[in-house]
Amino acid sequence: MIPGERPDDRSGPPPRPTARPTTSGSLSRRSMLGWLSLPVLAAKPLGESQERTVDHGLVRVEDHGTVQSAADAAAGKRLVFPPGRTYTVHELLIPAGCHVEGHGSILRTADHSTTSGSDDATLRVGGDAVTIDGLRFDGNSRNQGDVWNQHRHQIRVQGDYSDIRITNCVFYDIIGDGVYINIGSGGNNGHTVEIHDCAFTAANDNRNGVSVTSGTRVHVHHNTFTNMARHDMPGAIDIEPNSASDTVAAILVEDNTITRADLSGTGARYGILAAMSACVGTDIVFRNNRISGAGLGAACLVVGDRSGTLNPSSVTIVGNDIRDAGGAGVELNYGIRTDIVENTFVNLSPAILNHLSFLGDASGNTYTDVTTRLA
Repeated sequence: MIPGERPDDRSGPPPRPTARPTTSGSLSRRSMLGWLSLPVLAAKPLGESQERTVDHGLVRVEDHGTVQSAADAAAGKRLVFPPGRTYTVHELLIPAGCHVEGHGSILRTADHSTTSGSDDATLRVGGDAVTIDGLRFDGNSRNQGDVWNQHRHQIRVQGDYSDIRITNCVFYDIIGDGVYINIGSGGNNGHTVEIHDCAFTAANDNRNGVSVTSGTRVHVHHNTFTNMARHDMPGAIDIEPNSASDTVAAILVEDNTITRADLSGTGARYGILAAMSACVGTDIVFRNNRISGAGLGAACLVVGDRSGTLNPSSVTIVGNDIRDAGGAGVELNYGIRTDIVENTFVNLSPAILNHLSFLGDASGNTYTDVTTRLA
């Protein structure tokens, strides 16, 4: 039995019946023997060795000395956390094929552990076919002293990995990114990285909610993002390659809710950002998102090549509800063509800001309480 674990409540076998049940007819010999055998089977005592049913595809965290030793044993298996526990971890490595069942347990960053050179995460994906489900991530940003580092993340997906799924997780007090995705210059074998039904919350003091520097078929959907991010950091969802050799393709950001209330300070403050100055991205779509908040410099920002030449990335912003931002609804900067269609713009000035860029199709948009539609 695990120290501190509450044993199962066992009240013993059921009592033997004191009388046979009354029937309308006599029992056959076979039926009678079957009925007589039931109390004998039920009365067999359960020993300690039978306390749990053995499931060779399941690894329980509480059966191991550390969370990492449990994770090491869970390659190709289910790693199950007990409900509602808190674990202080650093760079917890989840192996290939592991399905993590969090049950609301918390993975927490240690107090005063951030340094200026930190490039790490609370949890790191270490192979293909990993699912992270139902964990809570406490970045513990309030207890880090005066040091802040944009490269201290909560989940890091870095490597040529495929079939990664992050679902039903909660991210709060984020320091760097809630989820950081860098699949490398080769993409991720054409498979999917999916982040859905998660909640990201900060106090306008982190870097991003979700960051994609390289990847193909990345799907970010049905999440909520509240008060992302520090001034001069990108925002809730950042699609931003680091170099010309990075691959950014088939990025779908849809059905998310993004709000930002902070009005103080200056600098970048965005809901969804596609900064493609480093490379050419293909099939980048922002669809059916709800983006609002006076703290936003722009609800969506698309950035191309500062030289003024056309960056041929394909970006589409379609069907979004964009309202009450402190700046533009959609801002285009520096030589990139973007289609902006069938969006709802409410209480904005302007709805679309085109700064040294190329506006594509802008049909089907609706404008309410918009001072300037295009500037």
